[in-house]
Amino acid sequence: MNKYTYLLLAVIIVAVPAFAPAQSAGSDAVENTANGSINWTTSEVYAKGIGAPPSQAVNLAQARAMAERAAFVVALRNLLETVKGVRVDSESVVENFMVKSDVIRTRVDGIVKGARIVKKEYLSDGSVEVLVGMNMKGSFLNAVVPDSFGRTTLLPAPSKTVPLPQRPSDIKPAPQPSKPVTPPQTTQKKEDPVKRQPEKPAPVPAPVSPVPEPAKPAPVVPDQKQDIKTPEPNTPAGIDRTVSFKGGVATGLVIDGRGLGLRPALLPKIVDQQGQEVYVGQVVTRTNAIEQGVAGYAKDVQAAANNFRVTDNPAVIKGVSASGAARTDIVIGDADAQALRELSSNGDFLQYCRVIVVY
Repeated sequence: MNKYTYLLLAVIIVAVPAFAPAQSAGSDAVENTANGSINWTTSEVYAKGIGAPPSQAVNLAQARAMAERAAFVVALRNLLETVKGVRVDSESVVENFMVKSDVIRTRVDGIVKGARIVKKEYLSDGSVEVLVGMNMKGSFLNAVVPDSFGRTTLLPAPSKTVPLPQRPSDIKPAPQPSKPVTPPQTTQKKEDPVKRQPEKPAPVPAPVSPVPEPAKPAPVVPDQKQDIKTPEPNTPAGIDRTVSFKGGVATGLVIDGRGLGLRPALLPKIVDQQGQEVYVGQVVTRTNAIEQGVAGYAKDVQAAANNFRVTDNPAVIKGVSASGAARTDIVIGDADAQALRELSSNGDFLQYCRVIVVY
């Protein structure tokens, strides 16, 4: 009997590392609660439970199985309590919706019971610790996001040829200064030999003065236009170009909300200083919000800019303050809000929730 006991313990010790995946990366935005944790970067909720082996177990195998079952039940209970505290928006948490609607409560309970086992750990006293997790995207968001949320249809696809005609139009005024140079030379030279010789010295200085004038703007005008072209794709706002935004069409948005006291939520809003909504329900459809999540969260701006969610050319805007009762909404400057509206009119990154908030 002792041989089998030692063999079983050896198998358990070897098996533990196989069930120990990393729960979160160091740069992930993780919120720890009394009963579990919320990884706002991966949209995952985790909770642990510990089960002790019962004294009436017939053998070690039965004791371990019963301890695992008890730990799993406790972990699910802790997971449900953690999920209830998830902020939906600045005014409510998941528990508020569960109390108001039996349908939502039943659906959330069912989703939590279907949580997966992430890790098992067998302790020296014979008890078992189980870590369970669930994703908030998909069925969970579908259960808690109101049916009235979001646009009914996507905005029309932006025309990618819009910026192309603007550049040649800016270049066209360049040859205009050369036009006034040629007509005075032709008209005056024809009149000079026909009329009088004393009139020849008078028109001679006239063409000489305009000749250097077009020569001066010729090198200056293109230099000025090159300076104008660079800010135009970036829009004249406070968009941070030092991180990764290359100008042109933005592929995503990173909101730098560090130091504002922001708190993550499932449906955060971005508003201007007048309180006008720039991003969320008026821009995003309910389907995209459920499948993608309205926004991701991160702790580092550079890590957020390199995240696949915003692809390779995200715009970075600095938040001004946090708003709402739970401080989940982000206020940006009016100039930045106008710049963001212009960028979104030339791309669909907001409609498809390609947004990350750094807090």
